[in-house]
Amino acid sequence: MKRTILTTILCLAVFSVNALLTDWQNLTNKNRVWRIIHDENSLYVGTIGGGIVKIDKKTGEQTVLNRADGSMTDNTIQDMSIHDGALWVGTGYNGLAKLADGNIEKFDMRNAGFLNNQHISGFYFENDGTMLIGGIAYLYQFDGNQVTAIYDINPLSPYNYVNSIKTDSKGRIWVGCYDALNRATLCTFTPQGLVPVSHPYRSINRLENGPDGCLWMASEKGLIKYDGSDFTAYTPDNSDLPESTLYDLMADGDGNLWMVSNNYLTKFDGSHFESYPYPSHSDEDFLMCVDVDGNDVYVGSRSQGLFRLTANGLKNIPLIDNKLIDNSFTLSTGSLDRNGVFYGATLNGLQTYNLETDEATLTPMSQTAQTETDVDGDVWVRWHWFSPDTCLMEITPTTTNVYLKSDYPFSDIDMTQIKFDQHNRLWLATNKGIYCRDEEIWTVYNQDNSGLSFNHVTCLAIDGKDRVWCGTHGGGLFLFDGNNWTQYTTNNTPLPSDYVGYIAVDNDNVVWLNCRDPRYPDDYGLNYGFGLTRFDGTSWTTYNHSNSPIPSDCLYDIKIDANNTKWLATAGDVGLVSFNGSDWHTYNVDNSGIALNEVTRITLDAKRDLIWLTHYTGSGLSVAKLNCLLSGDVNGDGRVNVSDVTTLVNMILGVTPMNKDRADLDGNGKVNVSDITILINIILGII
Repeated sequence: MKRTILTTILCLAVFSVNALLTDWQNLTNKNRVWRIIHDENSLYVGTIGGGIVKIDKKTGEQTVLNRADGSMTDNTIQDMSIHDGALWVGTGYNGLAKLADGNIEKFDMRNAGFLNNQHISGFYFENDGTMLIGGIAYLYQFDGNQVTAIYDINPLSPYNYVNSIKTDSKGRIWVGCYDALNRATLCTFTPQGLVPVSHPYRSINRLENGPDGCLWMASEKGLIKYDGSDFTAYTPDNSDLPESTLYDLMADGDGNLWMVSNNYLTKFDGSHFESYPYPSHSDEDFLMCVDVDGNDVYVGSRSQGLFRLTANGLKNIPLIDNKLIDNSFTLSTGSLDRNGVFYGATLNGLQTYNLETDEATLTPMSQTAQTETDVDGDVWVRWHWFSPDTCLMEITPTTTNVYLKSDYPFSDIDMTQIKFDQHNRLWLATNKGIYCRDEEIWTVYNQDNSGLSFNHVTCLAIDGKDRVWCGTHGGGLFLFDGNNWTQYTTNNTPLPSDYVGYIAVDNDNVVWLNCRDPRYPDDYGLNYGFGLTRFDGTSWTTYNHSNSPIPSDCLYDIKIDANNTKWLATAGDVGLVSFNGSDWHTYNVDNSGIALNEVTRITLDAKRDLIWLTHYTGSGLSVAKLNCLLSGDVNGDGRVNVSDVTTLVNMILGVTPMNKDRADLDGNGKVNVSDITILINIILGII
């Protein structure tokens, strides 16, 4: 019997170590609607960060196409078009997608010859079956499988991308571009390449064929008509057009032009403008796109989702699966409070999300940079250095405590990271040393009063012995044991660089860190770092893309789970990486339900056996089952100790809700006294 139990536990342990992430979810907001198209049966609503919402026009039923279930290659949609029964999708980060007959194909840099995977927009289908496709800096000719020709639009205008391609009544192909520098933004496509057409109307956001045979443009300086030789501009100064900046334009079957601006949907019949106000509730909100489907006119907005024009004005159509309020998480954000509620700083404030209740909140706060949870489960928020007054905030179940820059010791420092030790002392990494708060007492360590001989501290980690490890911006790695300081640099150790970007300490007090390239210490990219370095107190080992399967040498974040598996948020659009000491695994958009390859923060949820991932700004959250429960870790806190016995007894007595996945240690389908015996033996090391 004892051998059977031991075998079961060993099998569970092996499973935990080698288990892969499963049950992916993409948690996003779908109210930023960038493009709308339709076919005979469906309306397709393309969002920024939330994938595509497909709406059945007869029943109104909504279906979401996103990364989590593999029904879409990217959740950021730049453009869509339907041709020969196939839905073609230009994405923000993952190339071109084609959906046909229930199958999805992806065309990108690796398999189709695109020079980058970003901002694919603007489709034109030629008679011979080939396509013209726009992207950042280039226009592509595409035969349905491969890029056959590439046209560089950079010489015409730097920082340019194609956003619309149309033909006029004479068969000429026109390419409209957006340009950050407002240079040449309109050109014709010829067999010899792109020919710029001079005009004074700044960026062209959309092209359309008018019923009069002319080319019409939605520009940043009004509605523009081009008859092949002359431009005519309709602006608020010379017409009833209510606003000059137009974002989208479409012709209906009756010869009318429909366009959207910040606050209006406008119809132009060739002589008169008729406008319908957008019920916006924010200066940051505006209309972004329009689609005309027979008698139905739809518009998409930046913050409120989808609207349809009715006799009473624009009416909102709620989109399903709206989990978040804001997708734009900042780089160092992501933590869980004592109840498992996620806290994240976004560009628009502090956002919370409760996975169990599906409730989300957004509290407007500017310049929030980091969220961190202390030992008691309270959440702390760190502000950017350029915040005019606030620098820290502590959120407890009953109070919110705000720390101002005018309070000691925050008057003139730039905080780069906050951490808590086992005694719940707060440690601050700053550009002027390290600050420690113990109860209400502050202690400062810097090059003037301690062995910390370099003030610019970038990151911190605290090991199981309460020793503080400090990474610096040019001074190497420091260890503080409470009394003495030790410095590790490239001069006295194999440390790859004296610029340390991130540190983590595992369950055996082994230090793992990412060193940055001195030439680009503050930038993120595949080659802007020196991989993953391991230091056990004696020996050093560095894993990089040349000597290991790690796909990037630059890391945003390092987290270590209860099984001592290292989780790495890599830079360079290559995905999330796990390393258990021998095996490497990369989770990316090709082999998992991750929302985006660029992961910027990892949050481990041991109690719920989940991993939370924040992504590059605008892509929301990914959540997956970690499959990391330790045998005997009944309460799910990442440790096996006496408290697990108490939890198990309470489960048996009915005091605590039963969780068989954690409590049935002998695998017999029941939770009883025998499981308590096994747990005690695990703690004592007998089995």
